[in-house]
Amino acid sequence: MSITTVESTEASSAAPKAPVPRTIAPLAFWSIVVAGVVAGVYYLVQVVEHRQVLLHLIDLSVYQIAGDRVSHHVSVYDTPLLGNTRGVWEFVYTPFSAMLFVPLRWIHGDLYTFVGGFGNFVMLVVSCLVALSMLGYRRDRRLAIAAVAIAGLLLWCEPIRMTMAFGQVNIFLLLIVIADMALPDTSRWKGVLTGVAAGIKLTPAFFVLYLLVTRRYRAAGMAVGGFAATLVIGFAVLPKDSLTFWSGAFIDPERVGIPDNLSNESLRGMIARLVGVGGAHQLIWLAGAGLMAAVCLYLARRLSQTGRELAAVVCVGVTMTAVSPFSWVHHWVFLAPLLICLGDLALRRGGLVAPLGFLATALVVSSGVLAFFDPTLVSVFDFANNNHPTTLYRNAYIWLTVALLAATAIALRRSTTREPSPDVADAQV
Repeated sequence: MSITTVESTEASSAAPKAPVPRTIAPLAFWSIVVAGVVAGVYYLVQVVEHRQVLLHLIDLSVYQIAGDRVSHHVSVYDTPLLGNTRGVWEFVYTPFSAMLFVPLRWIHGDLYTFVGGFGNFVMLVVSCLVALSMLGYRRDRRLAIAAVAIAGLLLWCEPIRMTMAFGQVNIFLLLIVIADMALPDTSRWKGVLTGVAAGIKLTPAFFVLYLLVTRRYRAAGMAVGGFAATLVIGFAVLPKDSLTFWSGAFIDPERVGIPDNLSNESLRGMIARLVGVGGAHQLIWLAGAGLMAAVCLYLARRLSQTGRELAAVVCVGVTMTAVSPFSWVHHWVFLAPLLICLGDLALRRGGLVAPLGFLATALVVSSGVLAFFDPTLVSVFDFANNNHPTTLYRNAYIWLTVALLAATAIALRRSTTREPSPDVADAQV
């Protein structure tokens, strides 16, 4: 054998091998398909019978009004979009987002309902497909079918269900952020969609910090550039509204909502309900949010370094919602890919811990088993007034976030104390 041949053989053996795409086992695949069809059909039946509860699209109607105002050169911030009560139905998104809503003004009747409901479901399916791809599954027809079935199951995830009902933008934001994070680091466009998402609603800007701590500086720069582009467009088309929004309207509590609102499912909301909105509330929240964000970014970096990209993105997305000043239940859409992560882990790992973790999380984010029998319930969290422990019960998503970060830290610690194996390297926490 020649020296050239030997060197070539050694180089090829030393080169890292691309991971072999995984496939869903037949039993798991058909179980997911059957469960997804049953869940999706039952949800559709409930929508038909209780349309005003499960698909009223009232927020989509508010977006439509915003788009109509933009097209008629009327400010979206000077007065509420519905009614005349300040703090109720105020437009809280950016001027750039108001411009994106302009096409809604031409959609009416059954087409409006179809676009609002089916459009969100299609984006949910694509989000599931992207998440499964990030887990290493082979992109084929079986995966597409599984994504549709999983989306059917996720209709019973409370944030997804409420986003569908209100016609909110949250699933769209989830899609473009997770699609952006799924791009290879070599892509020159990575980060742009995250910047655009932040230009629609500010909270996705948290992902810029994730890109920075994982040393994806070009992607972080592209995200900042994408966000800056939305600002420039907003000021060019809506200069007065842009000045109003960026000069303080975006942090005005009378627009966003008071911190101790019972529907504020964020860390700030929990603290405000515990200690009140006066005194040290602000400092406690900032300290707690800073600590939670720092822990999240550290763990997300570790997850990303070990190839568990979806797990890292989920940690960032869930924590982003927890530390936000105000988070409605329907803002917690990153709980959907969390369920996909945990479900994948439960299928691949033996024992009881992973399946029980998945089932416990599914129970919490479904708003309880009662929702499966009576989906017209807005939220099981509302039962907290009936002698339930409100600190634990009403802030369930905050405690779920804490549990997620703790479980991730434990899993990462254990993975560093034993010999690495393919299973550990692939694991999604």
